[in-house]
Amino acid sequence: MRILVVDDKRAIRFSLAELLESDGHDVREAEHAPAALAALDEAPADLVLSDLTMPAMDGLALMEEVRTRHPDTLFVLVTAHGDERTAVRALREGAYDYVPKPFDNEEIRALVRRAREVLSLRAENARLRRELAGEFRGLIGDSAPLREVVRVVRRAAPTDATVLVTGESGTGKELVARALHDESRRRAGPFVALNCSALPGELVERELFGHVRGAFTGADRDAEGLFEAADGGTLFLDEVGDLAPAAQAKLLRALEERTITRLGSTRPVAVDVRVVAATNRPLDQMTASGAFREDLLYRLQVIPLHIPPLRERREDVMPLALHFLAHFAGRYRRPILGFSDGARRLLLSYGWPGNVRELRNAVERAAVMAEGERVEAGDLPPQLAESRAPVDPVDAALADLPFAEARERAVDAWERRFLAAALERQGGNVSATARALDLHRQSLQKRLRALGLAREAPGEGAGAA
Repeated sequence: MRILVVDDKRAIRFSLAELLESDGHDVREAEHAPAALAALDEAPADLVLSDLTMPAMDGLALMEEVRTRHPDTLFVLVTAHGDERTAVRALREGAYDYVPKPFDNEEIRALVRRAREVLSLRAENARLRRELAGEFRGLIGDSAPLREVVRVVRRAAPTDATVLVTGESGTGKELVARALHDESRRRAGPFVALNCSALPGELVERELFGHVRGAFTGADRDAEGLFEAADGGTLFLDEVGDLAPAAQAKLLRALEERTITRLGSTRPVAVDVRVVAATNRPLDQMTASGAFREDLLYRLQVIPLHIPPLRERREDVMPLALHFLAHFAGRYRRPILGFSDGARRLLLSYGWPGNVRELRNAVERAAVMAEGERVEAGDLPPQLAESRAPVDPVDAALADLPFAEARERAVDAWERRFLAAALERQGGNVSATARALDLHRQSLQKRLRALGLAREAPGEGAGAA
């Protein structure tokens, strides 16, 4: 490892450097924080071992600078007796670990071994994620449905058109809204979110449009609403289908006139806001029953964007699982490198009714429970083993389509899942998959391209011979 030792006492620097170099590490020394920062800017380090108390800049201040300039560098604080509270604060603020004085050589060696395991884990998972997943603004996966979501985001983001994001709970609607904001010309402005189902109707209006003093009992001063707070940026309205009728009317007026009126006031306020809304409710059916304004629905869905459930894009399960595993393994400091074959089979066969949110929670549990370098099937939540997704689930939305179109979509969905699983079993090797399925290789390649399953190298996957 590349290690930088920072201490104003030359004897301590010398003893630590001699110890670590004897174990084969590349060690540099710095006598104070400014020298340490200059050394890191010249050549990065994997690990910094820094004393807490130093002239000019203490260890905590140095840690903040290192985290900002070199976020991949692990930082360990060396503390004196009585500094335990400061050490705990350092852990909360991002230190990898701390070592109290006096320390012995084996303690330092054990710490460095743990740090090397963490860095190896990061590198391995980064490699796996690069191989298995595309990533766009936090949207992870390479399925045809997800690529379509990304395509719409890229096209819609540079405009100010309102976007209505639909999909089941847990599919990542707010993540898509943030991607729209981050890809837009408003990215430097605020991103403000409101869950419309979390507040009663009258409070939603107050949150959105603000109020003036005396507008209601207890209103002792003027207050701006979220439309004004989001001026120059993006306002994300989650669960917009839960808005009360009065709030729906005011929202429609705000979208059409680009102005809002605070509660208790008659003076309009101009706002420059891009609105992205989301819902998991059937707004078209709600408009038919009168529960949601039809004119507001048209105004919101200038750009409709549907996020398919995870069960319809199983190719995204493993890239997402690896992404979450890297995150939680780092958070809990576990040297976990991946999933066993049994764990992968469970992840791919489960129906994920809670979608990406449920997958994230399952992987977090596995990261805590796993004892070795791989997550085993038994480390995953028990419901994954107790439940299996149907071989050919019929999406209720297909019932509204003509029979021939519904059958074609259902067959395509089943075939996409079947071929994705077959490729997974053969390590992505197209030739081996064709032999296992008794298909001509060219025919399989053609079908994979049609279903959006072909990789950048259409002939073979990573395991090709």
